[in-house]
Amino acid sequence: MQVPVICVSTLALLIFLLGCLISMVRGKTGIIYYAGSLDDPTSFLTKAVRALGNTVEFAPILALMFLYLGTTNPDNWVYWTIVIATTSRVLMVVGFLTARTLSKIHPLKAVGAIGTYLLGVALCVAMVVSVV
Repeated sequence: MQVPVICVSTLALLIFLLGCLISMVRGKTGIIYYAGSLDDPTSFLTKAVRALGNTVEFAPILALMFLYLGTTNPDNWVYWTIVIATTSRVLMVVGFLTARTLSKIHPLKAVGAIGTYLLGVALCVAMVVSVV
């Protein structure tokens, strides 16, 4: 159960650190209410907000899947899948924050997205197999 808990804490840490980063950027720039300011795909605030939004779209369901599977005494491939799925989410965040612009696909975002989708499906299969 250690691997799933460490990976869930990593996902949670991404959410809290991104939220803190957004607050710091807002404080530094004075942009508290960003009506229209998120239209700039090169703005660091836009990148951070999108990184957080994307993370909170996937982290909760992944966390539930990780914790459930951790209770089923899974095969080693499931643990590796959990670790790589977590790594995919971290790569996605790094891709958002380091991209010159959000109007073009950043390689880290692409790898993170593909990893999230494929590994998420693999974890769904593992969950079904665990009850069959």
